[in-house]
Order: sequence, then structure tokens, then C-alpha cells
Amino acid sequence: MAPPLVLLGSGYTLTRLARTYEGRTLVAATRDPSRRAELERGGARVCSVEEALQHVEGAHVVSSIPPEAGLDGRLAEVLARHPPSRFVYLSSTGVYGGTRGVVDETTPVASSTPAIQERLEAEARFRPLGAMVLRIAGIYGPGRGMHTRLLSGTHRLPEGGGGRLSRVHVEDLVEAIRVVLERGEPGGLYCVADDRAATQAETASWLCERLALPLPPTVPLATLHETLRGDRAVSNARLKVLGWAPKYPDFTTGFAAVLEAEGLVRPRTGDPAS
Repeated sequence: MAPPLVLLGSGYTLTRLARTYEGRTLVAATRDPSRRAELERGGARVCSVEEALQHVEGAHVVSSIPPEAGLDGRLAEVLARHPPSRFVYLSSTGVYGGTRGVVDETTPVASSTPAIQERLEAEARFRPLGAMVLRIAGIYGPGRGMHTRLLSGTHRLPEGGGGRLSRVHVEDLVEAIRVVLERGEPGGLYCVADDRAATQAETASWLCERLALPLPPTVPLATLHETLRGDRAVSNARLKVLGWAPKYPDFTTGFAAVLEAEGLVRPRTGDPAS
């Protein structure tokens, strides 16, 4: 019998992960009432983090609780005393700060902000406990991504179009978590991103054409968050060695599926109205 699956921080990604394990003993911690209803429909036992921690020993555990929640010390203490059989911690490629060029698991990190430092401290706290750490690029999918900001009119492009950014569709992230849970090396690092990084200008132009929207206004590059000012392509080679491959290898395939799922595909400029 498969061990129980314990999800700590069941938000956008882990709620979707739970759907792929329906029929398995599943404990999920969340504070979001809408997530609670969805998880319970899938057969999960939904509870607080403290309750969920009572079920981690011998289980498969996935945590997406961010460092700012202040729970890292408590999680590490419980996991050390009651070790799970497999443990995946969801981190971020934001730990590379403004690093330019191709980055992978061996690229030096940049502890240049308190948020990055906290994330690195969390990784260092959990890896000795056997955690397999996923450094995840920008997540997008239904209801989340640049398309929502373009539609709301809140997105701003950096002057000059900005450098390359890596992304990953939420379905591909879910599959990456499943693959690492099954075949990852305890204590290992894995970067999660699609196959092709793209500039913000390229992505926005593609989306605006399909959504029949004008391009958004531009702002000085210096006004953007540090992680958005660089030119960075995240390598997924180590993850592919485990047998993972993205269903959506770049933003065009991924956002095409998102727009179709949300019923947002509109006639392109010059096309006859439907």
C-alpha cells in the first residue's frame, strides 16, 4: 500500500497535485475555504498544519509553506523527530536574484534580499533532513499569469522589453513534483522550468495579439523587482534525467491551453469577427 501523502500549504499548486492522487490516503493543510471544499471533494482530510504534522512519519510529504509564514523551525523539528519516507520542499528560482545567463542547480545563489536569504535558509534547514528541493520558475496556469494582469490592465512592461524569464505551467509543475517524489535523490536540488525562456515583451505581444488587447505601458527597468530585471534562462536538464518532460515546452503552448480553458481566445487583429 502506498504511504499517505501529506500536503503542507495546499494552495494553487498543491490542490492540483491532490487531484492526481485521488483514492490515496491524503492529508492536506490549508487556510483557504475554497481550497478546503475542493480538497474534501477529492477525498482529502483537510486540517491545520499542526494537525497535518501528526501524520508525517513514514509519509510522503510536500511543503509549499513560504518562509515568511514563520513555521520553518517547527516543521524541521517535527520532521527530524518523525521522519517522512519522502519529502519535497517547493522553493523558487528567485534565489538566483539578478543572475544573468543560463542557471542550473550548480549556479551560485544571490542572498541579496531578506526574502532570498530566508528562502536559502529554509533550503539549508530541510535538505539535511532528506528534502528534495524544487527551485521553481514563474508558475502560470488557469487564473494565474501574465494574461490575467493584461486583462485587468495592471501589467507593465520594462523599457526595452526586459530580459528572458523562465516559466512553468502548473500542470508540468505538478508532474515534476510527482516524479521527484518517486525518483528524486534525497537532499537533491532540481530546477523546474519549461524548455524556453522568453522576454516579457515577447510574451506580452503574443498574448495581446490573441486577446485583442493593446500592448501595456512601459516602465523603467529599475522599478521592477530584482528577479524581473535580469536576463535568465533556467535549465531543467537535471529534472529531465529523472524522466520528466514538460507537456508545455514554452509559453506559447502553455498559454494557448490556458486561454482555451478559460474561453479567452479572441479574434486576432485583422481576423473576421466570430
